[in-house]
Amino acid sequence: MDPLGARSQFVDIQTLPVWQQQLSEDTKETQVLQSDGLLSQQAFPSPFPFRPDINRKIILFTGDVALLNCTAIVNTSNESLSDKNPVCDNIHRLAGPELREELVKLKGCRTGEAKLTKGFNLAARFIIHTVGPKYKAKYRTAAESSLYSCYRNVMQLAAEQSMASVGFCVVTTAKRGYPLEDAAHIAFSKAHQETFVSQDTKTFISFTLRQRCSNFYSL
Repeated sequence: MDPLGARSQFVDIQTLPVWQQQLSEDTKETQVLQSDGLLSQQAFPSPFPFRPDINRKIILFTGDVALLNCTAIVNTSNESLSDKNPVCDNIHRLAGPELREELVKLKGCRTGEAKLTKGFNLAARFIIHTVGPKYKAKYRTAAESSLYSCYRNVMQLAAEQSMASVGFCVVTTAKRGYPLEDAAHIAFSKAHQETFVSQDTKTFISFTLRQRCSNFYSL
């Protein structure tokens, strides 16, 4: 608990600008660059259809997913749910030892699947744990299918629990070797496809990025 009068370290998802607002700012900046002859109008074509209804529900947040105050955050782990990576480490540190005890009871998680625990000492009420694939170029199709399954199963759990907001980390770790640009495309394509995001609800999806990942998501 924060000391009396101290500023909370957690970030309320409701205070963050949605992607639609960010796009408006980006459009103004692009128009200035185009007027100065610094940017071609077709320099960065987007592979995704323009969907204002979805853009109003997606947030790009550069920071630590463990600090998000939302209904659930997503943890990327391994099959035994005991991975050591920066995302897992921060989540466990803030959630407290009860999380590890809860994960032991789950008896692991298969690649592409998702499992739910409480958030314990986090600001988020729940944690959705998923296991991203190990990437090898030779088996790219299989890896893509598994990563799609991660997002689909996480969003399915969120829909079943009527969650108002979900904070995604990058669902792969460096040691699993998944190319960041490819992973970003899969994340957004699933966000566009899932009905619980596009239906008329106040569900928000936050993609939480490390600084070096942000360019891949700004398509």
